[in-house]
Amino acid sequence: MEKFDIPVDRRGTGSIKWDRAKGKFSTDQDLIPLWIADTDFKAPPEAMEAVAARAEHGVYGYSFAGRDYISSVAGWFNREYGLGVEESWVCPTYGVVTALYFTILALTEPGDRVMIHTPIYDPFYAIIRNTGREIVDCGLVHEDGTYRIDYERMEEQMKAGVRMLIFCNPHNPTGRVWRREELRRVAKLCGRYDVYLASDEIHCDLALFGNPFTSMLAFDEIHSRLAVYTSPGKTFSMTGLIVSNLLIPDAQLRERIMGKLRGAWIMSPNLFGMAAAKAAYDKGRGWLEEEKHYLEENSRFVSDYIGEHMPEIGVTAHEGTYLMWLDLNCLGLDGQLCGALVEECGIGVGDGLHYGKAGSGFIRLNIGCARSLLAKALGALEQLYIKRTSGKR
Repeated sequence: MEKFDIPVDRRGTGSIKWDRAKGKFSTDQDLIPLWIADTDFKAPPEAMEAVAARAEHGVYGYSFAGRDYISSVAGWFNREYGLGVEESWVCPTYGVVTALYFTILALTEPGDRVMIHTPIYDPFYAIIRNTGREIVDCGLVHEDGTYRIDYERMEEQMKAGVRMLIFCNPHNPTGRVWRREELRRVAKLCGRYDVYLASDEIHCDLALFGNPFTSMLAFDEIHSRLAVYTSPGKTFSMTGLIVSNLLIPDAQLRERIMGKLRGAWIMSPNLFGMAAAKAAYDKGRGWLEEEKHYLEENSRFVSDYIGEHMPEIGVTAHEGTYLMWLDLNCLGLDGQLCGALVEECGIGVGDGLHYGKAGSGFIRLNIGCARSLLAKALGALEQLYIKRTSGKR
């Protein structure tokens, strides 16, 4: 566990999280960057060794995802989740958002309606708008410190005409790990109203606190309309290697989506990404268990600190991902919240409004870092809390 507790200096490495924070938040001061969703942890040793070995070869020509790579990806999802993934389902590509963008192009027409459950990962808004489709906002219901799906509203909107649902499981930014029965109801509605289901499961390996992850692949009845989007990036701290894998059971659907990607000359991931991913999927499970335990301890640390020192701040029940969803409406800063956190606290976080109107007054906090960094950030936030709430406890 100590390896996760040792800060890694990422400054000067081209890190978006660290080296672009000043530009992102329009400030000259050094920030504690707890915003973009990657971790500050070193990748599993096996993955680093695989990259070094591939680099040692010295020739970095055009490469493709071979049978050994495909087998490693399918094997991971079958061992971890008992999904029965066939090797033919595995479609390696560059990145989840890119793949979702081309999926929209492949399966829908301009003007078609695409549903999302808000608050939601902000690139979903962009890829729907940028492909000329219409966003259908089916807001999640926020109650008792967590979120649930409004199935009645969802069905009403589907009746009115929805072509695709972009689903997020586990959910970003709220940290929900959807239960099996919740997912079954989503799958049934998509089947009933002939809605394509694009399920972003990039955080699937980071279900925490014993919350079981269930993939949409568990429901055979939706396979003809389903594509699942995965990546080792979040799991194994290798987002910069830009490697992801679609899992698409239906051959015709697979050809439509991958054909659209090939048409833009988007094919296999880069060779270092594939080497790292294969090693991590084959040998990285022990490392992942340690990472999850450390993230659980970080989550408890944040929740306990806020509960003791800043009790008016709402902590959404954290079930998965290394992202926590905090309600700071008690500070009364409205649209100036993140600016105040930068200027007065020196903290850069995800602005809740980026994830939709329902995120007003919220922040997304990345806890995938050394605990000492979180302690420093929470201490600074406490000073703003005392100032804005007269120290309510």
